[in-house]
Amino acid sequence: MTMSRSNPAVIPRNHRVEEALSAAGNGDLSVMRKLLTVLEKPFEESEEYSMPPDPSAGRYVTFCGT
Repeated sequence: MTMSRSNPAVIPRNHRVEEALSAAGNGDLSVMRKLLTVLEKPFEESEEYSMPPDPSAGRYVTFCGT
């Protein structure tokens, strides 16, 4: 119980932020809105947004400052 109150179930993972920004850049704000809605309640479980990048999609690389 203490762990779930101290550690968010959802964090803004880079691959999800990039997905939302890419969609917004193409005029689709629905992905950004969905991400923001989930992040409003970070202690609620969201299987879709709690997972790391799918390994079958290839190695995810991030850079300093991202």
